Amino acid sequence: MKLRSVRGTHDLFGDEILKFNKIYSTVMKFSKLNSFNELQTPIFEFSELFSKPLGEESDVVLKEMYTFSDRNKDLLTLRPEYTTPMIRAAITNNLLNELPLKIFGIGPMFRRERPQKGRYRQFNQINFEILGSNDFIADLELIILANDILKTLIPETEYVLNINTLGYRDDLFKYKEKLSKYFSQKITKLSEESKKRIYSNPLRILDSKQENDISISNNAPKIQDNISIEPKQHFEEIKKELKNLNIDFNENHNLVRGLDYYCSTVFEFKTANLGSQDTILGGGRYDGLIKTLGGPDIPGIGWAAGIERISILMKKTQYGISKLHLAISDEKFKNHLLKIINYLKENHISFYWNYKYNFKRSLSKANSDNAKYVIIIGEREFNEDFFTIKELSSTKQTELKISQIKNFINDKS
Repeated sequence: MKLRSVRGTHDLFGDEILKFNKIYSTVMKFSKLNSFNELQTPIFEFSELFSKPLGEESDVVLKEMYTFSDRNKDLLTLRPEYTTPMIRAAITNNLLNELPLKIFGIGPMFRRERPQKGRYRQFNQINFEILGSNDFIADLELIILANDILKTLIPETEYVLNINTLGYRDDLFKYKEKLSKYFSQKITKLSEESKKRIYSNPLRILDSKQENDISISNNAPKIQDNISIEPKQHFEEIKKELKNLNIDFNENHNLVRGLDYYCSTVFEFKTANLGSQDTILGGGRYDGLIKTLGGPDIPGIGWAAGIERISILMKKTQYGISKLHLAISDEKFKNHLLKIINYLKENHISFYWNYKYNFKRSLSKANSDNAKYVIIIGEREFNEDFFTIKELSSTKQTELKISQIKNFINDKS
């Protein structure tokens, strides 16, 4: 048997795990700054948790869920998204007694999609949710938070915030009926995928990437003509404040999101640097979803971002790589080596040694890792009880007693 990973999965190591850890630490920093509490849920749930809220005719439910029966014949599903499990956890653990509830989570999701750039069958996702507030400030807070995280992680990537409003659920229901009627009259010109969605999920046709579908959608009934006054005002407040905050955005009336639970505000951060999978982060309001799942009738809003897509856009990182290497010329000097190793550990100074008693190889490794310093241990260092620190950028060498090393490194930082 030839060992290989399952199609659509990937291992994290080297630069990728460094990027993952940087994303994780950035999310933790901003969650604390914005008073969001972490919530972790199991990676599988009862299947019924997903089927109705996500839309029984949605691609996720029809094609992509990993569903299986356990020994008790219960139908279980590996979570394809994080919002519904987080709401389920909030309901079952009585977390909705004090509102608003601000929660976030990071973890693996599972969808049996066609693997492509930035899209895997097991992927890692970040979610931020605010439950219990219908104030437009909640929408704005999450959009600003998303923008802050992306600016920190991918500062040199060009991306655009796309926003839209879908109106109340009643508005959306009536609008879907109009869309179905319109697209049914154009059925012969639509792509095969869009033909299947005319009555089950006509909103998704607006988001099609097929040229014919785009052309037909341009003349479809406009959602902004079918929205009640209150959600329109809600949306206008968001746009006004985004302008005041100098956050650029594109008002995209064809932006709908892929799951049935969305209504009112929806948004996506898009970039041209990911190919056809151009969305880095997306979310919106899901007022009514919490009640559908058995909780109180309270509003909610949230967003999700794929860690792998963000990672693709990040520069190669030296994050977490030691800038201090050790080089020893001979096994005879092991005691001197152990002395410096213990000193560095006690003073919380990161270091690297390649377990080789060879100057040339150790220096070569230090250069390839872009190390800043090399601590050299040779015969004279051993006999006279000192250490030589070499600065690789200048090749300058300094002889120091062990007690001087910490201050030397700190002064040079």
